[in-house]
Amino acid sequence: MSTIKNVCVFCGSNHGYDPQFLIQTNALGKYLAENNHPVVYGGGKEGLMGAIATSTMAAGGEVIGIIPTFLREMGLAKEDVTTFIETATMDERKDEMLRQSDAFIVLPGGFGTFEEFTTMLSWSQINVHQKPIALFNIDHYFDELVAMMHKCCDEGFAPQENLNLFIDADSIDAIFAGFDNFHHQLPFKYTN
Repeated sequence: MSTIKNVCVFCGSNHGYDPQFLIQTNALGKYLAENNHPVVYGGGKEGLMGAIATSTMAAGGEVIGIIPTFLREMGLAKEDVTTFIETATMDERKDEMLRQSDAFIVLPGGFGTFEEFTTMLSWSQINVHQKPIALFNIDHYFDELVAMMHKCCDEGFAPQENLNLFIDADSIDAIFAGFDNFHHQLPFKYTN
């Protein structure tokens, strides 16, 4: 794996009920800033999205916010980040997040966060990208999702090897250890 610089963080536009979600999000922002990893994120000002941007910048880090015009017009954008990018659509937002990032960390969130994770995972399994993806499994938030991914493979809908395309980690150290050891490997080759 090449050196990771920009890290994309997918996360909720709410804080969730567990205080650890916000505590660990702020710790991640501080860690990314202190280790010179600019943060790429969805450009929002609310919930864990706002927290990852605020904590990263408070620790001296760079933040690249990417948001579609209609969400900015709804007043949901955090525009006082290092770099603010506006896109026409949600799909363009994901494309730009992929382009700007070397790795992905998925924090607790809702349906949109799940969609971002599964998009990047499915794109990885068809070789659109070869970048590592980590679930930051704070207080077992993603246990059922990980179990569903295993069931998908057990039931024959994906090769077992594709479970290696994401990292299930319960700490920041485990995320970056997973990134260090990540090798994008598919059980078969895609050709264009």
